[in-house]
Amino acid sequence: MNYCLCYIFSCFLSFASNYHPVHVSILNAELTTGKASIDLSFKAFTSDIELAIAHNYSVALNLGKANENPDAIHYINKYFAEVFSIKINNKLQPKLVFSKKEIKEDAVWFYFKAPFPDKIKTLEISNLLLLDIYEDQTNLLIMAIDGKESGYRFNLNQRNAKIKM
Repeated sequence: MNYCLCYIFSCFLSFASNYHPVHVSILNAELTTGKASIDLSFKAFTSDIELAIAHNYSVALNLGKANENPDAIHYINKYFAEVFSIKINNKLQPKLVFSKKEIKEDAVWFYFKAPFPDKIKTLEISNLLLLDIYEDQTNLLIMAIDGKESGYRFNLNQRNAKIKM
């Protein structure tokens, strides 16, 4: 059920125009046993991310345009550090490591790695992405652990997900 909901929102996010009445982001998180990091990919409307950065830091990013802000990655890293965190075995993990960004139509994908040193017993994710901008924001998480997927939803009332391994 959660996977179907995530898929439907993903399709909507792909085909929406600049104006969109639904405020949603998607996070794909992939964890493979024996690997020392979690791969994360965030998808959101480009205009929403730019609005959040402008609102929080008074900076225009102009993502994917000829006049893209040369410090865009700095502000993206700063924003994600403030709105997203992972606890592994009840310990807050180090900063996300930015890999790349891709702009596809009206959406932007941000790719990160979250390194961790220990065997994972519990995982807690806090996802406040864009909740400071939109009251009706929904952030969907598709968590793949060794290929098995499960879905979670974040909003103003549900900001954390605890996942047992």
